[in-house]
Amino acid sequence: MISRPQRAGSTVRYLLGPVDHAGNPREIVSVVASTIGREPDMAVKFLNHVAKLRPRLKSHLYHVSISGPQTDRELSPKDWAGIGRMWCAGMGIENYMIVLHDAHIHILGSRIRFDGTAASDRNDYRRSELLLRKIEAEFNLERTPSSHLVDRSRRSSHRRARSLKELHAVEKDGHSHKDFIRAAIDEALASVPDETRMRAALAEVGIDMTIELAADGTDYVLFGYHGHRHGRRSLGQGYSLTSLIEKGLQLSGHQTATAHQIPTPPWALDVAAEADQPRRSGKHDEAIRRLRGVGQTAREAIERYRILKRTKNAPPGPDSHDPGQVPDDEPPDVT
Repeated sequence: MISRPQRAGSTVRYLLGPVDHAGNPREIVSVVASTIGREPDMAVKFLNHVAKLRPRLKSHLYHVSISGPQTDRELSPKDWAGIGRMWCAGMGIENYMIVLHDAHIHILGSRIRFDGTAASDRNDYRRSELLLRKIEAEFNLERTPSSHLVDRSRRSSHRRARSLKELHAVEKDGHSHKDFIRAAIDEALASVPDETRMRAALAEVGIDMTIELAADGTDYVLFGYHGHRHGRRSLGQGYSLTSLIEKGLQLSGHQTATAHQIPTPPWALDVAAEADQPRRSGKHDEAIRRLRGVGQTAREAIERYRILKRTKNAPPGPDSHDPGQVPDDEPPDVT
């Protein structure tokens, strides 16, 4: 899991604290490797000074958690330190702290290097996962199934992991809005795969389902709940419109076509058929009247300019802007 904390101080205090976010005591809290110091104050001071090398780069901190399968062999602190260092080297992180908690490690690092350059964060989730596959091979660990980012066949079953905010909400209230939305979608999709009936089933539990058109012409689905709209980036790739269709969702062809079809251009319309005439908005005639008024005002301004120029130049000469009357039977000059 990768997150981007805004402040180093709160993250360092959390990583080196004796309890986790739920208040449960930690058995092991050990800094197994660090290039920024092992004491909290020193680490925070170091990261703050590094940030001054790139003051305009706001999101420069990485907080990463890496754990191994429970069925795998027990790793020593030296092994965990090697895993953390290999991950940092692969992601281009020079300044970091690796903290061991029981059976997993946390890495707090800065993308900013000593020479002022910054490690790329482009496709960092996918790059990180590919790097973890190499780490598993290097340390002879049990291979973990790849996510949808690497294995595209798993896109339809992908569920976005809970954020720290969601984890805290679950600890406090016992539920998550996103978990509720996903469960409602799964239940509705299993019983009523038709789009119209699925909308109705979700509406009964307070979820609004809408299908909209993106700028590139592709359709996407959004689910509204408690004033927020959630799509595939919030819920997971398994809840994109493509994945829902793969799971059996049948779109209402007539509704989708009328909602998202490309308008027929006016020149392709049958003017003899009244029903096929393009509909004009209520302000169409007013807009035409205003445009004509602007044109008339422009013509009057040009005529006033011509009259003013004739008045100032005496004796009056030919007006280069006014060709005068040209006989209809006289061909134009051709040069």
